[in-house]
Amino acid sequence: MKKYILTACVFLGLLAAEPSAFGQYTGENIRGDYGVNSGSQGPPGIYAIIPYFQQNADRLKDNSGNLALPNVFQGFDLRLVIPTVYGVTKKKIFGGNYGFTIAPPFTAFVPERADAQTSNTDWGISDLYVAPLNLGWTKNRADFVVGYAFNAPTGKYEVGASDNTGLGMWSHEIQGGTTVYLDKAKKYTVATSAFLELHTKKKDQDIRVGDILTLEGGAAYNIEKLGAAFGVGYAYQGKVTNDSGSDIPVVAMKATNLYGKNRVFGIGPDLTTGVFEHGRTFGLLNFRYFWESGARSSFEGGTMFASFTVGWLSK
Repeated sequence: MKKYILTACVFLGLLAAEPSAFGQYTGENIRGDYGVNSGSQGPPGIYAIIPYFQQNADRLKDNSGNLALPNVFQGFDLRLVIPTVYGVTKKKIFGGNYGFTIAPPFTAFVPERADAQTSNTDWGISDLYVAPLNLGWTKNRADFVVGYAFNAPTGKYEVGASDNTGLGMWSHEIQGGTTVYLDKAKKYTVATSAFLELHTKKKDQDIRVGDILTLEGGAAYNIEKLGAAFGVGYAYQGKVTNDSGSDIPVVAMKATNLYGKNRVFGIGPDLTTGVFEHGRTFGLLNFRYFWESGARSSFEGGTMFASFTVGWLSK
């Protein structure tokens, strides 16, 4: 399987949907959804991707990194299925190939209501992710990507409701990253990508979620014949500005030492392999898992991401 297929296994910044019932308000970006070659754009073609994301949060850390509310917070499991269409064209803008992504996430999780996760909630559409601008450059020893994306509030959201599937706000994201090849054969790579997320006020509330910075990527060994990449990935996410607005329960959050910019870090295996190739059509499987640590004013546990990709390359 051709080596360039590996770069197709680059995914999206979508709905994180972490609840704020016990802490910080969340943004839309899923930490860990980009792989070890995060700074590479796929070759021209159309890709149909079915990713499954699961976060298991079993502890809550306060602003000092200590366990918070251990007798109250019982943990939660967040699950998302994210049908995705990812396209890369041969059209050049500033010398980079133009690409785009659209992805409507589905979830049965209630954002910002960790206390509601013990009840049965029907699956529903969450906040739509659209990346109308993605540019990619390929050089001899490095790839580069830049882009812009937004999340539209298509998921159900009413203040205090127990069946919400969205966050009730618009989000805008500025993206950039690079994958560096450590050898001429391009077998060994290191990569990192950055995502800066900005938000509007929430529906019917004076709450604006703080700006969020997400960094992710990793190091990999790429095997051309298998269309594979085996490596160690990482993801960091933290707020660079505080939440703002008169409806934020600042007194309660300070009383539990949960006020302040949150952060969390994760690291773990990231494995991709080709499963078939027929002409210009191919299939890929990807699996990655992150053990989380270093949390401040945030949930902590483990994150799993698995996906199946079918790609049709342009002639």
